[in-house]
Amino acid sequence: MNCYAFVAAAVLATVAPLCAAQSPESPGRWYVTGSFGASLISDPGASYTPPGGPLARGSLRLGNGSMAGGSIGWHLRPDLRIEADYNYRTNKLRSTSVPGLDAAQPDADLASVLIMANVLRDFEGWNTGWARFKPYVGVGLGVAQEVDTDLNVGGVPREFSGNRAAWQLLAGVNWQYRSRWLAGAGLRYVDAGTVRLQSTTAAGGGIRADYKGLGLETRVGYRF
Repeated sequence: MNCYAFVAAAVLATVAPLCAAQSPESPGRWYVTGSFGASLISDPGASYTPPGGPLARGSLRLGNGSMAGGSIGWHLRPDLRIEADYNYRTNKLRSTSVPGLDAAQPDADLASVLIMANVLRDFEGWNTGWARFKPYVGVGLGVAQEVDTDLNVGGVPREFSGNRAAWQLLAGVNWQYRSRWLAGAGLRYVDAGTVRLQSTTAAGGGIRADYKGLGLETRVGYRF
């Protein structure tokens, strides 16, 4: 986590003086953001069904990962906004305890593309000499698209993928510079329930895995 905190601090420290130097024109309702952060997914319970074989249960043991994405948003009113949100996240898959899957997974990962529609509420917050700090909370609905993992099964690499509806909760704080620029930091919780991942080959079988976890992110945006 220390490396992510260092990168976030460096990015914000670099952007802040540039943002403060911009013309303080009144921005419109539209905005765009880009984000980067850490993906913290709890070890999911999983089951594996080989072709013609019995179902076996266990878990996938994950390490921390990264995520990156962006959004396009629109202010319905000063304290309420909606946005379309894209987020890619990936986590290293260290090992499994599911019978039929190799215990050691040196090159495996668990990745997904999350496409969400969010509704967010902003609060007044507080002002400083260089920015306005505005806390927010929000909720999103959408799809976990192309949830996929590359696993070794009997020493043979196999790819499993699937899609599922998902939801998320968001909270954080944005700081709006005296310009059209903004930056922020936030926390998101994502839950896609149990995702069915089917092998790309008939010989691979299928996996069902829980998909939920936290994300810590920083962002930079521009208000039109």
